[in-house]
Amino acid sequence: MSLRHLFYLLFSVISLSLFTACGGDGKSGERQGQAEAPVVHTPLSQTVGSQAPEVNVTTARGSDHNGSIGGGTQTAAIKSLKLEIATTTLNKDHNTTVTLKATYDDDTTKTPTNIEWLITPKDAVRIKGNTLTALKDTNVTIQAKVGNILSNKVKLNIYWEVDGHRLPPEPDPKVNNATLLGVDVNHNGVRDDVERWIYDRYKNKHPIHIDIAMQAARGYRLVLEHPERAKEIREKVNSALICEWYYQHEAEEFGDDILVHERIDSPVFGRYFNTKQRKDVYQQYDILLSGDSYDIPWADEMKKFCDFNTSKYTRSKR
Repeated sequence: MSLRHLFYLLFSVISLSLFTACGGDGKSGERQGQAEAPVVHTPLSQTVGSQAPEVNVTTARGSDHNGSIGGGTQTAAIKSLKLEIATTTLNKDHNTTVTLKATYDDDTTKTPTNIEWLITPKDAVRIKGNTLTALKDTNVTIQAKVGNILSNKVKLNIYWEVDGHRLPPEPDPKVNNATLLGVDVNHNGVRDDVERWIYDRYKNKHPIHIDIAMQAARGYRLVLEHPERAKEIREKVNSALICEWYYQHEAEEFGDDILVHERIDSPVFGRYFNTKQRKDVYQQYDILLSGDSYDIPWADEMKKFCDFNTSKYTRSKR
């Protein structure tokens, strides 16, 4: 026998002797007759089928349904779930309150735990605790599930509004890019995907950025509509650029503030002419303008090229 096996055998004999000396049955430390403390058992899984989730409370001594002492388990099963949302319309990035109440078979009601949220589309909202945050402007259906019990469905309309302007929904890219002009459901002369991009890009900057960007987009639409009339529409197409130049470089000389510190028309241009077909049309427009000379307005005339109400941006109005 090897030294390793001899050591193992000796260790086993010592361990057995110590176990026997301590009582051997593992109960020597137990005080006979003492009642055990109540134990709360939470089911780890729910039985598949129609059985409702249960909360099981078990004591060592037990009790019957009348509260008398005895052996057994008292259970309370969820009969139904009621879901309520404080509002059915909500602005994107805003919050509202969600309430879920469970009714049990003993007619008690309370807020359940282990809630599973069924949201369609799933990326439209976020629910944390009883706070719902709107993430995407769309129509949403929300339902709660606890175990096998489903709540009622609640529909929520999420819109997107910036500075009082309600934005159109995001168009389907395939539909939007199937034609030169794309989708413009609110008929304001700006393609919907571009309008949403403008408000998202400039929403935290001075509002004149949105005014100039929207003017630029309306001008670029003219190019897609009438490229053959290049010399006729040229001034209107370029008017946003001239307006931008005034508020970026010339405004202080005429009693206005410098409000723009970046190029606005260039990013809008890239967004508007975003397909090969649209770029080809602009190239056609540009070729028709080549070989000719054009006047640049004087600084004191540039403000007139802004097609929006500039009086709200004068010093006396702020």
